Amino acid sequence: MKKLRPRRFWKQTATFALSLSLIIPAAAPVWAADAASTADKDAARTKEVMELLLENHVSAPSADKLAGKSIKEMLDSLNDPYTNYFTPEDLNSFTNAVENTYVGIGVRAEEDPSGMLVKEVFDGSSAKGAGIQAGDVVVAVQGESVAGLKLADIIAKVMGPEGTSVTLDVSHEGTVKPVTLKRQKVQIPTVISKYFSPGIGYLQITSFSSDADELATKQLAELKKNDMKSLIVDLRDNGGGYLDTALQLVKLFVKEGVLIHTRDRDNVDDPVKFTGGTTQPFQVYFLVNENSASASEVTTGALQDYGVITKVIGTKTFGKGSVQTVVPLQAGGALKVTIEEYLTPKLRKVNHVGIEPDIKVEGEVPQMITALRTAGMQDMDVTLEKKNVSIANVPVQNTFDIVRQEGKSYVPSRVLAAMTDETVTWNEPTHSIQFTTNSGSVAYTPSTSDFILKDGTSYVDMTKFTPTAPQLSWSDDGKKLVLHSQKQ
Repeated sequence: MKKLRPRRFWKQTATFALSLSLIIPAAAPVWAADAASTADKDAARTKEVMELLLENHVSAPSADKLAGKSIKEMLDSLNDPYTNYFTPEDLNSFTNAVENTYVGIGVRAEEDPSGMLVKEVFDGSSAKGAGIQAGDVVVAVQGESVAGLKLADIIAKVMGPEGTSVTLDVSHEGTVKPVTLKRQKVQIPTVISKYFSPGIGYLQITSFSSDADELATKQLAELKKNDMKSLIVDLRDNGGGYLDTALQLVKLFVKEGVLIHTRDRDNVDDPVKFTGGTTQPFQVYFLVNENSASASEVTTGALQDYGVITKVIGTKTFGKGSVQTVVPLQAGGALKVTIEEYLTPKLRKVNHVGIEPDIKVEGEVPQMITALRTAGMQDMDVTLEKKNVSIANVPVQNTFDIVRQEGKSYVPSRVLAAMTDETVTWNEPTHSIQFTTNSGSVAYTPSTSDFILKDGTSYVDMTKFTPTAPQLSWSDDGKKLVLHSQKQ
């Protein structure tokens, strides 16, 4: 089965592979006896990889280019970040990544001044069984405080081999207690559905795993029981997965046609065709970003070409328009090799180009707000409390910061622009931000304390903003921010 996967995953596995190589010298007493056998296996593996590359790689490398090189040197010479050699452990990690599984305690978290804020707890995990809840804060790991540490450093302390345990000090509503959790295999949800009144369905697909199409089909059927008038499909940060899963998802919206055109090393066009699909009676909107890659781009490009998608919202996608296949090696391990480039049904190029959104919006929450607005939500409440965001009383995974100082509340300009259907831009000569609508524009400058800049984000004083935006009202008691807007 063809698999599509972005570059970013393999940055993580490089360190893991290196750590394996470092433990080999521990077998020194039998090294001499094993040396010949190891050398023979390495030579056989190198020869097998060379033959596979010569026969299959999309660039059609010559024998002279690969001859006399190690596996790493051969792969480097191709200048192809998606052709990789896997050890058995790497292959297992790759499969787990596609299937959205990992070994851990089963939470989604983010950085917090006190440690690690739990944003979501996965069903079936040890964290779920221990009663950990969204909003709890991990303040210590194995008795050591994690306050002020980077999230990656805290995660490194929490993670460990499957079957081992870790003790966390967890703060729940101000009360701290120790919790011991077993590290075990965790299934991260690949499909998440929500319903927003009135009549807007939401389907987030986090990975094109082997069962994502079946899960999406079931959850779409449940959403349709709510008299759904529009659907938002969220592929943000979805780096890809199985090509067949993308095909099955496209068949939820198109009866028959071409999924992609593939072109191999001989530039032969081999379209991937399908039949037996269906159509839907509602408008469809797609959310994408710079991390939407591979199978996400296959799906988005195809449904764009067939006119299924009303609007694509977000930022330009990753631009990975190539197809890989994973081949097990007789000498052990596997080779993931690029065999084709693909084009959309209308022969649009994706590789190194990406897919441009119809409505460009930056920022996770502004993108979500814009999608809901575009899909038909007229009245909107956005609530922020303890970094948890709800839109129209429905919790969402994304969040944003608010700055409270000197009795004032400053909200990110992009959030406000999304809620008021305005465009916000930065004016470098005047060092101001400008909100623009069809009827005019309003500028805010830091010199008058209209807004502040923090870590590259502009935050606007709500007392200065609302007089220019009558469709927006707000409240903030220091703990809970509520924004309400009425589409005009």
